[in-house]
Amino acid sequence: MKEFISILFLFFSCSSSFSQTTIDLKIVPFEITNQNFYINNVIDNRQELHLGVIEDNFNKKVKLSLKHGTAKTIKHFMDAALPKTGESAPITLSVNHLKIEEAQTSIDKRTARVYVECSFYSENGEVLYKVDHYETEVFPVSSLTEIYETHEKRIRAALEYCLWRFIDSQRKNTTPNLLKDRLLNNATSTEEVSVFETYKPLGKWFNMLTFKRVYDKYNEGWNISYTGFSDHEKDLIIPFIIGYSQSRSKSDIVQERGYSSVDSYALGFGFNGFIKITPGFYVDIGLNAPIGLEVLRDLEDKKSTHFLIGLSANQGVKIIPWKAFGIVIGAGIFQRWQNSEIINRNFGFQLELGLNF
Repeated sequence: MKEFISILFLFFSCSSSFSQTTIDLKIVPFEITNQNFYINNVIDNRQELHLGVIEDNFNKKVKLSLKHGTAKTIKHFMDAALPKTGESAPITLSVNHLKIEEAQTSIDKRTARVYVECSFYSENGEVLYKVDHYETEVFPVSSLTEIYETHEKRIRAALEYCLWRFIDSQRKNTTPNLLKDRLLNNATSTEEVSVFETYKPLGKWFNMLTFKRVYDKYNEGWNISYTGFSDHEKDLIIPFIIGYSQSRSKSDIVQERGYSSVDSYALGFGFNGFIKITPGFYVDIGLNAPIGLEVLRDLEDKKSTHFLIGLSANQGVKIIPWKAFGIVIGAGIFQRWQNSEIINRNFGFQLELGLNF
């Protein structure tokens, strides 16, 4: 029994070790002329102590953190950039947010991003400057290893950006000889404190396979499609969609036109947009140009084909109740214009059911 417990303990210990990984931030000095201050103290003021949760090459979620801790690592970085001298004023740096993200943001691209928000304080604790920054790079969707290996580069770039913004803010309308006096005397004004937007996370990528049943006055048909999109808080989301549809004209209208049967096969290409109303609920609008083939059989069962092209508009709603994995439900109406041998203008409605993953 003791051996069994020991094996379980070893297993969970190994699992835990794989659930976290550290980033070793390189200390790369960069030149700052006319240095009048140094970073005396770094405070980690974040609510979440890790840097973010990402997926490794085995699709396992891991937590990221800096190898020597956030405050200590950033202090070493700042010491290399701004060595302490007897003529420089002490500044406290508060790290309010530092977050690493990566997500698929298009059908073939993956975005890696570092978000940082910092506050600079004078010796008596008054805020001198606030700044935030997104450091973003886009990679091929398969470049997980390269993305992981370059996270530390984006952290360095984000910290350097914040430092330069603070330096520029203090030098603005201030001569180099007076800069130290301003810092030591805790000079501050509302113009020196930047205003920035609320942090917004990268959108999660959704894949959907859906089946639509299509009804109108003259045809009955179906459509199967793949949809991929990055869910975000913007007003309009542009998804990637490719679909295949098939329909058959109803017998009464077909016979009136002198045929026994008419079948249509088409691929859909065009523009679609999702307007996010609430999480999981979207308005779906689109304009597409279906291209395909119309297969006709006359009353003597003679077969002929006709190249089919048209224009289709659709309006509807799409519901994704469970975002991680689950069902997709949709309904809508459409209007269609095409060079059919049977009906050139048409409208109808469609019901949709599918899976998201």
